Amino acid sequence: MLEEIAKNIWILLTLVIPGMFTYGTWRLILLLEPGKRLNTADLTQLDNSALVTTCVIVAIAILQQAFAILIEAVLASMAKLMCRRWPNFYSLFCERFALAAAGKLNENATRIIGNFFLTTNISFGTGLLLIYFIFYESLDLRQWIPVSLLVILVISLGVAAFRLINAIWVVEDCKKREAGNKII
Repeated sequence: MLEEIAKNIWILLTLVIPGMFTYGTWRLILLLEPGKRLNTADLTQLDNSALVTTCVIVAIAILQQAFAILIEAVLASMAKLMCRRWPNFYSLFCERFALAAAGKLNENATRIIGNFFLTTNISFGTGLLLIYFIFYESLDLRQWIPVSLLVILVISLGVAAFRLINAIWVVEDCKKREAGNKII
């Protein structure tokens, strides 16, 4: 029972944290420099309603998760096509489900893999913010907001790349341990 609750909390956190990050970054930037299209009264009204703020955070989180699932599906398709050239990449995107179902992924491995996908969601949210400020707020790429978001995006993509390497390594390690257990 406790294990099921922990799994559901982890799923909730991986969904909500990127949404909260994106929303919080958006609101912080708009506090520092009010938007050209959104007036301060509308944003104050948004801030004063916990229900509306929660709904916005959940909507952002679900949007990010939907795109993250799409990105994962594309990466899984690439992994299947390139399984001979990139077997470790294939293991992460295609074999981890079998390892998880068999109970071969320990808590640490699951957390490492989850952190990769969490960072991917945050990277996507940062990209959404960049698009919002460039196109909706009509900011020039040389202004401080797009530059700051580009820096955050590059950093989060770099972190995602390192977390991808760690996730691939941990899945391969679990596969080796499983193969070693079968031999004994």
